Amino acid sequence: MGILSLKESELLRLNEIAKKFNLDFDDAYQYVCAVKKILLSFIGDNDCYPFEKKGPILSILSKQKFDKVYLLYNKESYLKPASDIFCYCEIHFPEITIVYQEAPAINPTDYNTVYPSMYKAVKEIIKQNKSANYTISLTSGTPTMHACWIFLQQGGVIKANLIQISRDGIISEVNFNLDDFPHIKKVGSIKTEISRLARENVQLKQRLKLQYDHIIGECPEILKVKEQIQLFSETPIPIFISGETGTGKELVAEAIHFNSQRKENRFVPINCGAIPANLFESELFGHKKGAFTGAIAEKEGKFMLADKGTIFLDEIVDLPLDMQVKLLRVLQEGVFIPVGATREIKVDVRVISATNQDIKKAVKEGKFREDLFYRLVHTEINLPPLRLRGNDKILIANHIMQQLNHKYGTVKTLTESAMSKLLAYDWPGNIRQLKNCLETGYQYTDDKIEARHLNFIDIESQSTKIEISNQGVDLDNEILPLYYHAALEKTNGNAEQAAKLLKLEPHTFRARLRKLKGKDFYGER
Repeated sequence: MGILSLKESELLRLNEIAKKFNLDFDDAYQYVCAVKKILLSFIGDNDCYPFEKKGPILSILSKQKFDKVYLLYNKESYLKPASDIFCYCEIHFPEITIVYQEAPAINPTDYNTVYPSMYKAVKEIIKQNKSANYTISLTSGTPTMHACWIFLQQGGVIKANLIQISRDGIISEVNFNLDDFPHIKKVGSIKTEISRLARENVQLKQRLKLQYDHIIGECPEILKVKEQIQLFSETPIPIFISGETGTGKELVAEAIHFNSQRKENRFVPINCGAIPANLFESELFGHKKGAFTGAIAEKEGKFMLADKGTIFLDEIVDLPLDMQVKLLRVLQEGVFIPVGATREIKVDVRVISATNQDIKKAVKEGKFREDLFYRLVHTEINLPPLRLRGNDKILIANHIMQQLNHKYGTVKTLTESAMSKLLAYDWPGNIRQLKNCLETGYQYTDDKIEARHLNFIDIESQSTKIEISNQGVDLDNEILPLYYHAALEKTNGNAEQAAKLLKLEPHTFRARLRKLKGKDFYGER
């Protein structure tokens, strides 16, 4: 793009730069072309599902060109969305550098903590980028954050353009070229204010140390898992996660990574069961151009991508024996050789592995190396199947419903009959099957999801075997009332008809209802 194609606002900006640095117009233009364009934005709730729906950040990137993007976050739960945005940009905007920038504040509406935290973050960004053309998005984040961006820009802490993007994807500049807009002066006391709040922000960071936003559940088994995450996240030792398919092993691996000191580096998941045997070495360690037929360009392997971060090897038992030897060397020495290369590459990677198979049995059968087993399995986190998690089924179902409401832009809820059906089922496919079941039921046009909307599809007919969790079962207060609810809902609140469905005498059923009404039971009309 040449000078003649510039907009009026860009020409004015060019003129300002020429005056500031005592340059002629052409030199100022060359200077601007060499300066990196950087976007600063907090990650907002609407940015959290980039692969399902573009949020403000990705919408801006699709319309304006930037060399680097700083994703600011006030708590660790936003690191997962930041990682998803990073992965999305790797595919769609590979030329953009994505950087995570911490600006901790437990209460994102408290100016006393948000402003000092943002001030410190902005100063760090400016320090890293001596000459840059900054743009700040006022769309993502809380209104308090938006106001603090304005204070920082108008107060001269950062020279930047302010922009906002509408729901229709229209970007507009935010300026204050009004005679009655007050001038914000820089004051020396701001340093005193930051110092005064420094200790408070340290405490905030300590309290933000662990976030379990994505691990839903309160049963004893899951509480134990959360304790293990807290214990092992700050250690470098390899972690092994076991559990049936669909129980959330990758979710736990993510929690360990994002609660560790490696959280600002990459979390790289790889499914060992999905890679053809002849491509394992290239996928894990990369290859040089021309290393084999089809290697038309140099490629970085997963271990290189995960340097200073975490690699998650799911279905580790499916790793071929020859690759197990090479993985053992990486774990022992931290080095590997890409396919077609002659020099070793040293990396610092934390390894988390998982499988839904019996890894000890695989060792005994000679399918998995014993020495690699002892390298990988320093400690084990076992995830319980959904059928043993009691009322966690409802907590998880409600969380999935919130995600679906956000995805489809509507509001639906589960009825009592639907909850009863969810609780009574044993979920052989675990959380993955529950999510698929609810999303299918969501497609009905009704405002609520009822039992008739839930379709359970099994490979085999449901087992009649009954398993009881360690916390036990309260039949009178937990299980039977669910069937009472379901029967009353099916009969539109007619107690006599509901009693027939349950093979009870009407007077017996009514007596049980009266007993339960003191315990917040409802349903009879």
